[in-house]
Amino acid sequence: MSPDTLTLVTGAGGFIGGWVAETLYLRGEPVRAGVHSWSGAARPARFCMDIVPCNIMNPAELDEAMQGVSQVIHCAKGSDESIAQGTQNVLEAAYRHGVQRFLHVSTTEVFGQQSGRIDETFPCQSMQDPYADNKIQAENVCWEYHSKGLPMVILRPPIVYGPFSKTFTVNLAYKLLAGNWGIFKGAADGLCNLIYISDLVDGILLAAKSDLAPGQVFILNGPEQPTWNEYFERFNDALDLPPLKVYESQGIGFKTRLMEPLRDSIKFARNRFERFIKLVAARQRQARRIMKFVETRMKTTPRVHDLKLYGRRATYLSGKARHMLGYQPVVDLEEGLQMSVQWLDQIGMRNFRYTKGAR
Repeated sequence: MSPDTLTLVTGAGGFIGGWVAETLYLRGEPVRAGVHSWSGAARPARFCMDIVPCNIMNPAELDEAMQGVSQVIHCAKGSDESIAQGTQNVLEAAYRHGVQRFLHVSTTEVFGQQSGRIDETFPCQSMQDPYADNKIQAENVCWEYHSKGLPMVILRPPIVYGPFSKTFTVNLAYKLLAGNWGIFKGAADGLCNLIYISDLVDGILLAAKSDLAPGQVFILNGPEQPTWNEYFERFNDALDLPPLKVYESQGIGFKTRLMEPLRDSIKFARNRFERFIKLVAARQRQARRIMKFVETRMKTTPRVHDLKLYGRRATYLSGKARHMLGYQPVVDLEEGLQMSVQWLDQIGMRNFRYTKGAR
């Protein structure tokens, strides 16, 4: 791609998309940051980049955002239900506007529960998970447009962590700080395929430049694959917290199964009686305390699908990306956690355990 190629980044108000847009801008490359709504523009607005509304379920916004664009890096996720349809909407707009390259950020979750050393030759496999299954469907739509003449690159990262990561940095820090997380003996001994966000962005942008990339799928993994229990322990140590409790697999499995119907019941109650619940919480201190206790327990108890992930013995191989793109991850877990914790300090996350009395 030429140096003056204008790149549209969808999902630029989110974790991965925000990092991609910022990195392109800081490298002096033309970039347009597509955000779901203006409320998501705060992060890219720190820089003097072009920001446009880009709801992937709104074809009119996509059509406007695609004006003059040569390349799309599709990072927008949306809800599980909108992943496939939203991707198709972006693809259709890109195809109609003659975009020269489309990079779709997918996930290694499309491999399902397959174990062992997995590379790009392994098939996608459904595991009855809405997120993963919709990602598979989105990839299938990508290849349909590739066959129509839209040059396609699919990127499959595993567990992405670092500043602005909600799931594997902020939420996990919350669980550790709350004091209810632990070492799940026999239940979290699977491999945690981690990639620090800046390594992922480097891999994405290498694929954006390489003449060999179109028509290819690339796994982008980090340099280390600890077990999930090791990740929990090392993150906990990086936060300078007391040692984690050790839970036996039977105990944590029972706790997880017990919590699942409670989650469903609370979700139903919130949807049906939200105003009444807020009114009770506003007037009754004891009710607020009970609600807060239940909420914390829910957020800090693994879900059934979490335990499936934590137990998976799979290593996702990046050899193809190393060979074809020159991809080389450089951030090891110690450095990645150090930078993550520094960012958590900047946003005041570690104050949680003091203000909430969690420990």
